[in-house]
Amino acid sequence: MSLSDLAALGSLVSGLAVLISLVFLYFQLRQLTAQVRQTEQYQLTLVKQARTSRVMDVNARLADPDFAAVNLRVMTNADDLTLKDWSRFNAHARAVFQNGEDSFSQHRRKLMHQDDFDGFRLALQWGFRGAGLRVAWMTHRASFPAPYRAFIDEIVAESPVAPIRSDVLVKWKADMAAELARVDPSSPAETTAP
Repeated sequence: MSLSDLAALGSLVSGLAVLISLVFLYFQLRQLTAQVRQTEQYQLTLVKQARTSRVMDVNARLADPDFAAVNLRVMTNADDLTLKDWSRFNAHARAVFQNGEDSFSQHRRKLMHQDDFDGFRLALQWGFRGAGLRVAWMTHRASFPAPYRAFIDEIVAESPVAPIRSDVLVKWKADMAAELARVDPSSPAETTAP
């Protein structure tokens, strides 16, 4: 074998080595891309879990009998509303606004799925139907960044005020009676709470 044949063989082996290296690199890049996507999904899941936890905390606060009474006095502008009641509601409203600002910021940074943001927006529209939250927003508005202020101002503008009416319980009971009337008498009764 001549020196030129050895050089050609060396070039062939070298070319094959480069080709094999490129194939391995391709598979490594695919694996790395899959890991990055999985990490992104995991981070989005953590963001959603944290947001859900904060929303559940707010709802649990509203379900607390003592705070529910305060909330009702504030939302109906009751005559017996105290400075302590107002202060508790105001702190609650501030927490709602801070939670909202975080969700708004996450969406702007593409850390929140559009469906989740749409649900968040609908929940805000429902919440801002209460006069108490609207008035609290006027109190706290200046302490938030301009983009979030504009977003909430838009929500407030498109959400009609719906005060708590005294006949809401009457309507609830009538709706419950109508639903319970639809129960099939032959179906077995539930033995556990839902």
